[in-house]
Amino acid sequence: MSTFKEYIFIVTTHEAYPEKAVDLALHLSKGYEKPICFVSYLDKKIKATKADIEGVHQTWMKQLSEHCKEGLESHVLDKKEDFHAFMEKAEASMVIFQLSENIGYNKVLTFLKISRELRVPYIFVKPYFAPVKLDKVLVPVTFLIEDREKGPFSSSLGRFFGSELLMMTAKDYGSKAKQHTNAICTLLDKFKLKYQFIEAEKDSFKVELEAVLRSEKLGAGMVMISASREYGLDDFLFGPKELESINQASVPIMLINPRADLYVLCG
Repeated sequence: MSTFKEYIFIVTTHEAYPEKAVDLALHLSKGYEKPICFVSYLDKKIKATKADIEGVHQTWMKQLSEHCKEGLESHVLDKKEDFHAFMEKAEASMVIFQLSENIGYNKVLTFLKISRELRVPYIFVKPYFAPVKLDKVLVPVTFLIEDREKGPFSSSLGRFFGSELLMMTAKDYGSKAKQHTNAICTLLDKFKLKYQFIEAEKDSFKVELEAVLRSEKLGAGMVMISASREYGLDDFLFGPKELESINQASVPIMLINPRADLYVLCG
């Protein structure tokens, strides 16, 4: 297990080469100087043995070896329930989910469920996304206190990739969202990072989805949102708020779990 310490993990089906996840992982690997590891898990819906999947991973690794200076590894989990324990032991730096076009396998809700306790950001990409570009990252900010935790990750992207942070404060009657935005900007100012304010049209309940829908027009290459605190009845029936954002996304979506004890700075 020690060989997997601080990797950037790509979680994907073995059925198709995860091109967009690989592109993003290579970009992050270069900036953060972290190695990459492919991760798949055995699933009853897929007629493949562990050896079959490992063979596919090896082919991908050979294909990428000359492009990844930080190193490459792969791992196949016996079941998806082992996912969190594996990531904890591996001290993952970041996790990227390549969504499959085969709806019988990589359902977004499954990935959201197994990621609920992650201590690091996790990113969703789709096969048809444009090439990775982190020049601008859109950061919607709500009245929830955990949104302040977008500050360290925004700062990390600004420092390691020169990203300009687009701060979109929810259009609320109260001042909490503005206070959280100011707290994030104080951290960005400390490192003299680039940012600008984008006027939101929606309140805290809809601003993250607004950011997702406006991301392309604003030239953002990624949107950073917070995962739900807890799943209520509506979330179980219709899916959590982040599900719609991921489904509507045309750029990578970075999720941060909303627990104060679950944050580490990548890099």
